[in-house]
Amino acid sequence: MMPIIVLMVALLCLLFLIRKPLGSMVIGGLDRRGERIRAELDEANRLHEEARALLDKHRAKLVEGENAAAEIVAHAQSEAKRLEERLKAEMEHALKRREELALERISQEETRALRDVRTRAAHLAVQTTRQILTEHLGGDGAQAVMKSAISEVKQKLA
Repeated sequence: MMPIIVLMVALLCLLFLIRKPLGSMVIGGLDRRGERIRAELDEANRLHEEARALLDKHRAKLVEGENAAAEIVAHAQSEAKRLEERLKAEMEHALKRREELALERISQEETRALRDVRTRAAHLAVQTTRQILTEHLGGDGAQAVMKSAISEVKQKLA
């Protein structure tokens, strides 16, 4: 038992002698670790604040972008409405112009058809008259009556 007591006393003496250097090393190590943790926490807080500021900045940009998009949409809608009205007016004008051209062509065709009918009627009248006069009057008398009839028809058609 004695060697155990001696060993215990020796261990206690050893611990007493190394208590200060060992304690200062342990406490120094813990202090350094505490400072490192505090520095990391300070860095984390700084990064957190930077992230919060960046988030606020991006939220403001998002709101600004949404407002700009709303303005663009409103402008596009008003521009589309204005363009629709202009195209509608142009289409109505084009349709009116085409209708006027069609009516003008119809009028021209009516005039031409009437002129053709009159010319054809006059031609037929001259042929028929020539044939009748030739059959009833003979050569010279028919020619004189024909010239008179032709000039009269020309006057009426003119």
